[in-house]
Amino acid sequence: MTAFATGYSRAMRWLYLACIVLCVLSMVCMTGLIFTGVVMRYAFETGARFSEPMSIFFAVQLTMYGAAACYRAKAHLQIHYFVNLAPEHLRFVPRRMVELLMAGMAVFMIYFGLSLAKLTWFQVYPEFDYVKVGFVYSAIPGSGLVMLLFVIETAIFGPPEDDEDEELQRAIDHADHEQRTLD
Repeated sequence: MTAFATGYSRAMRWLYLACIVLCVLSMVCMTGLIFTGVVMRYAFETGARFSEPMSIFFAVQLTMYGAAACYRAKAHLQIHYFVNLAPEHLRFVPRRMVELLMAGMAVFMIYFGLSLAKLTWFQVYPEFDYVKVGFVYSAIPGSGLVMLLFVIETAIFGPPEDDEDEELQRAIDHADHEQRTLD
């Protein structure tokens, strides 16, 4: 693997981890906001005006960046059964089609997401004058760009190496080595 490929894959791994962290933080914030809203409504008989729009903001972030992370983790919808029906030498065709479709989806998200964000940029939530609706929707083109970078990584350099598989293999090798030294 060339230095560029190694650097690109390392950068994509960091971007993937950033997406995961953003998704976890979004989930924690959504949970806290919804819990606060419920407690305020039932315990204090007053609604928390901020909980619903902020939960929507975090839900959009979670959905968009989670989709990009799922693509890189190979957790997106793939129909392996039909791919495996093809002869071994033809299996690259459906894999390339998936990459092309994902790249098309990412470009679609970037183009139309930018249009949506521009269109709604000056709209504000009634509860927050300082949170622009367009800012919330900017997650669509942002995640589309991240997804496109992940698709480029997969198309050019192959699917990212699964660190868990590597760690599992190292553990197995270590256990085998330990077993041989004991025998």
